[in-house]
Amino acid sequence: MMKQTSWLSYALLVVGLIAVGCGGTDSNGSVIEPTSGPLLPWTVGNRWTYRVTDDGEVSQKETTVGALEPVGGTGPSRDVLAHKVVTLKGTADKTVSWQAASGTGIVRYREQSFQANTDTVETEEHWSPARLHVDDAPEHAVVGATWLEVYEETKLSGGVSSTETLRERWTVLADDEPVTVPAGTFRALVLQKAGTSKTKTYWYVRGIGKVKETGGQTEELVSYEVPP
Repeated sequence: MMKQTSWLSYALLVVGLIAVGCGGTDSNGSVIEPTSGPLLPWTVGNRWTYRVTDDGEVSQKETTVGALEPVGGTGPSRDVLAHKVVTLKGTADKTVSWQAASGTGIVRYREQSFQANTDTVETEEHWSPARLHVDDAPEHAVVGATWLEVYEETKLSGGVSSTETLRERWTVLADDEPVTVPAGTFRALVLQKAGTSKTKTYWYVRGIGKVKETGGQTEELVSYEVPP
């Protein structure tokens, strides 16, 4: 009897651990959430799928972290090693970017956008210094914390290159806000980024990544593959 009880306890523990890694539910139907780890887990093979609502139209977006390789291109970070990140939206849109962990967060070095249903690059951008994706510094996880990001963005389109200096103000709006998306209900760190042209708000959950984004379009997490 003791062996059966021990085996059952072990099985329940394993199921619980799997649920934590996959955003599952427990026997009461409550969402099991990670409570620690990075705001954006950054490992080869990690994948996030979002429901995107833009002007009333709904599509699906999937982002996958690929292997390390040189950033390439013509920017100052061309020789830096970064993960090749592929984002597919709907059946036609594709972007490829090069991003990596740097300092206390994840940064973007270069990005290519492709013409619909083709492998032809439509626009290419690179940033100096690298553009912030998310900052995980402890001092940037406190409600009310704010900081300014300044970088040069170089855009190449139709054979024409242009460079401008951009400033974006980041602010922590909340550190434990409930948020419900198709993937479940979570408690999130809420960040706002006010840039040159638009303001965006992001909900991040430790150990999972971004679960929601608003501003321009709305993205809501549907599923994710992030090993615990």
